[in-house]
Amino acid sequence: MDYGDRYGHIVLEGAANVRDLGGHRLPGGGELARGRLLRADALNALTGADLDRLAPLGLRTVIDFRMPSEIELNGGDRLPAGAELVPLPVGGGNLDVFYEVILSGDAARQEETFGGGRTEHVLAEVNRAFVAIPQERAQFTAALRRAADAPSLPLLFHCTAGKDRTGWMAAIVLTVMGVPRDEIMADYLRSNDYHRAGYDLLLRQLGETGQMKDPELLRPLLEQRPAYLEAAFDEADRRYGSFDRFLADGLDLDPAALDALRANLTG
Repeated sequence: MDYGDRYGHIVLEGAANVRDLGGHRLPGGGELARGRLLRADALNALTGADLDRLAPLGLRTVIDFRMPSEIELNGGDRLPAGAELVPLPVGGGNLDVFYEVILSGDAARQEETFGGGRTEHVLAEVNRAFVAIPQERAQFTAALRRAADAPSLPLLFHCTAGKDRTGWMAAIVLTVMGVPRDEIMADYLRSNDYHRAGYDLLLRQLGETGQMKDPELLRPLLEQRPAYLEAAFDEADRRYGSFDRFLADGLDLDPAALDALRANLTG
C-alpha cells in the first residue's frame, strides 16, 4: 500500500480521513504493524477507484460506529469485496439542535448556541460520555475484542468524520500498545489536517450564502481540540482510578484479550 504521508494516510476520492494506525514506535523497540488496523471517516461516498485502492489491504472487518440516523442521512458504507460490516452504533452527541440553529440563519441564535465556549463544552461532554455511559463502553469493548481476534484482521473502524468516536477508539488501542500520550494526541489532532480543506470550504460557503453571519463559530464543532480527548481520559481516571482499571473494569478486557490485541498489532 502506498501512503500519502508518513502517518499512513490513504488518499481517496470519497473519504478524507482514512489512515493506517501502523508505524507508531513501541516501547522496547519495533513499531505497530502496518496493514492490520485502520481508522477512517464514513465510507458511504467511496468511488469505484477508492474500492480498488483499498482492495490490496484485504480488509476482513469494517466497524461502523455511526448511529442509524446518520446512516439514513448519508448512506451505508461501500465496502471492498470480502469485508464484513459490523454495526456498533455509538452516540456522538445530540447535534440535531446545532443543525437546526445553523439552518435557521438566525445570527443571534447562532452566537448564543455556539459562542462563549459552549460548543467546546458540548464536545468535551460527548467524549466523557464514551466512558461514562455503559452502552457506549460496551460498543468499544466489542470493537476491541474484534481487533483482538486475529481472523477479523485487517480491520477498519470509523464514524462519520473519523475524529471523535474513531479518535477515542484509536486512543484506547494506542494506549494499550504503550504509545506515549503526546503521540496519541498528535494522532488525534491529525484529523484537522485531513479535513481542513473541506471544512474551510464549508465555512466559506456558509458565509457567502448568508446562512451564518460568523461561520467561524462552527470551527470548534468541526475541529479536534486537545480538551476533547483529555476529557475522555480524565473521565476514565475519575471513574476507575487509572487507565488500566478502565480497561479491566470499564471495558471488561482481561489480560488475555489485551495480550491478543498486542500480538495482533506487532506480529
